[in-house]
Amino acid sequence: MKTIGVIANFEKARAVEAIRHVSSLAGGMGFTVYAEERAAALCPSERVCPVSEFDARGVEAVVVLGGDGTMLDAVHRVAGQNLPLMGLNIGSLGYLTSVEEHQFAVALQQLREGRFDVSLRAALAMEVVRREGGRVTLPDALNDVVVSRGASGHAVEIDLALDDKAVTRVLCDGIIVSTPTGSTAYSLSAGGPILLPDTPATVISMICPHTLTYRPLVIRDTVRVSLHAATCVVPMIVSSDGRDDEPLQRGDTVLIARSPRSVPLIELHGYNPCDVLRRKLGWGSR
Repeated sequence: MKTIGVIANFEKARAVEAIRHVSSLAGGMGFTVYAEERAAALCPSERVCPVSEFDARGVEAVVVLGGDGTMLDAVHRVAGQNLPLMGLNIGSLGYLTSVEEHQFAVALQQLREGRFDVSLRAALAMEVVRREGGRVTLPDALNDVVVSRGASGHAVEIDLALDDKAVTRVLCDGIIVSTPTGSTAYSLSAGGPILLPDTPATVISMICPHTLTYRPLVIRDTVRVSLHAATCVVPMIVSSDGRDDEPLQRGDTVLIARSPRSVPLIELHGYNPCDVLRRKLGWGSR
């Protein structure tokens, strides 16, 4: 590999230092580096290029400097360019940005030498069907689709159906539909299970259900999920990876299915998702 693009989160305290460090490492290894104007201004060797034009400039992979939120932003920004992404962690937890700062040089060297695999992560496609008949399509989600009460303090009622078969009506703060990749994100905080990235399944987790007997559901990823806004005092919200909020009125329905498009993430040789879980969650420590 010879050409990479860089996306960085300048809200991180170590962003400027990390960009300069990565640019210096990459330049020393013979990479051609493209970045947006702000990042390129810090490193004279980098070439200015909007993210939307990475593929047209011959970029072969995108290096993302930040945390998991930055990685999700990058996924949405390069959507449609079919570019694999590698996350370098300068954030806090970092499941998606699993390469730590002391590993940056080794990671870039493996990238340069082609010693990596590309993991095609499942994504979720969604469509809002309006009660009056209109339709709205939201961007695919790598982590999760969330239907929630939004800023309201009122619980909402949501009808859940799988492949058009009724399951239940839930009085809750919302419902999370997550991919295996997203199972370590919002869904985990709501009591959902952890799935390994290649598990062919989808997780449905309720947010603060009013009945304690509700538990997360794990279903085949070929099943279509339907979330119907049964009752709500104020508009509900549906979001894709915590962004692109779309209001929902009573009677609207959100249809969610596995997307035909996958998200390519770079995994360096020796990558083990269980190692990441053990390190990030502190398993085995006392």
